[in-house]
Amino acid sequence: MADDWSSPHAGVLGDPVVKTPTFDRVAQEGVLFHNTFVSSPSCTPSRLAIVTGQWHWHLQDGASLGGSLHEGAPVYPELLQAAGYQIGFARKGAAPSDHKYTHRDPFGPKFKTFEEFIAQRKAGAPFCFWYGAGEPHRPYRYGEGVANGIDPAKVKLPACLPDNETSRRDFADYLHRIQRYDSDCARMLALLEKSGELENTIVVMSGDNGLPFPRCKATLYDTGTHVPLAIRWGAKVKSGRTIQDFVSLTDLAPTFLEAAGLKPAREMTGRSLLSALVSGKSGQVDPARTFTLTGMERHVYANPCRAMRMADFLYIRNFDPANWPTGERATPEPRIDFTDGSWPKHDGAFSFNIDPSPTKQFLFEHRRDPKVQPFFALACGPRPDEELYDLRTDPDQLRNVATDSRHAAALAQLRNKLAAELRASGDPRFTVGNIRETRHGARTAEYKTTAG
Repeated sequence: MADDWSSPHAGVLGDPVVKTPTFDRVAQEGVLFHNTFVSSPSCTPSRLAIVTGQWHWHLQDGASLGGSLHEGAPVYPELLQAAGYQIGFARKGAAPSDHKYTHRDPFGPKFKTFEEFIAQRKAGAPFCFWYGAGEPHRPYRYGEGVANGIDPAKVKLPACLPDNETSRRDFADYLHRIQRYDSDCARMLALLEKSGELENTIVVMSGDNGLPFPRCKATLYDTGTHVPLAIRWGAKVKSGRTIQDFVSLTDLAPTFLEAAGLKPAREMTGRSLLSALVSGKSGQVDPARTFTLTGMERHVYANPCRAMRMADFLYIRNFDPANWPTGERATPEPRIDFTDGSWPKHDGAFSFNIDPSPTKQFLFEHRRDPKVQPFFALACGPRPDEELYDLRTDPDQLRNVATDSRHAAALAQLRNKLAAELRASGDPRFTVGNIRETRHGARTAEYKTTAG
């Protein structure tokens, strides 16, 4: 599991610069999923949603950055452990949670490396291991991408970022860290191959949320929620396939349990991907998987919202956005030298839920430049109650058409469908008795829990 890795930043997904031979191999020898989304674009709630197989809004305190699972929440590693599997993880499990209720990481005991985990494993015992990479999470050393052979002139920036040397060099650093993650995965695959275990091991490569740039991570746009996913399982999964079904990373937990011959816990809202994996089919395999849901409660600052993503539209429902705290300083932020790889922690460093970076610093320092102001507004401007993006004409999700009368029918349909799906899912913001009408006719809720 990479940290802050967005689609389509992999070789097999068409990125023109980044080299990801390990991910490409897993995709080519297994299945590549093109429409994979996280439950929440923030590391703790995303990872807790993955390990529980539940929408993050079910997880109370765990629905927000730094939150914790309550005791009794079933998690797939412990369910597998009860069935005889050895479990463990390396590097980042469900951090930065302090696990204040369970006092343990849901991914199991921590090991320094996969090699250490395999060395202590009982001979022949089935195992379940989580490698929580720290890459491509910040901080970077500004210029490390260039120093490692990535040409900033050739990178393809997301459309929400200003095209300049600062952004390009910063993006090159991000791509370099993806390559480091891919190399780490290569060593783990080589160990499995050497031991003869690879063909009988389900290998999954993905990311927990979007890239750490303005209007990306901690937002419900594709740059925050759309992640790569490839799954390999030897001869059990026909290779070289691509699947267009809309899937959530919450689907992984029931997939692993079903593959092990176990029933998913009744609390799990994710749906197993096993039938799609073994079907031998490509394209749209499950006709019911035409959309997925995503949402946020709190990253560094609260910004509660929900979204429905389908092939043609992205609809976002923001809850009381006028009162979102931005965390912006009253005085200008200090200028940071990002070449030393330090992690700025000054007041306002994470304003607008954006990680500190050279690109963010450029936006803030040039926010009144007419050429930069539109990008600053996209990342930091006020959000309306509703957003609608027509992906047929605006795949980069830059033009909100929620107030365009030509899209009124689609807006009403998606508004009602999202509310119905969330209510059926048990989302506390849509439970009966908490619903109230807004001035736009949308339905929302008063929501007070430990999630903030």
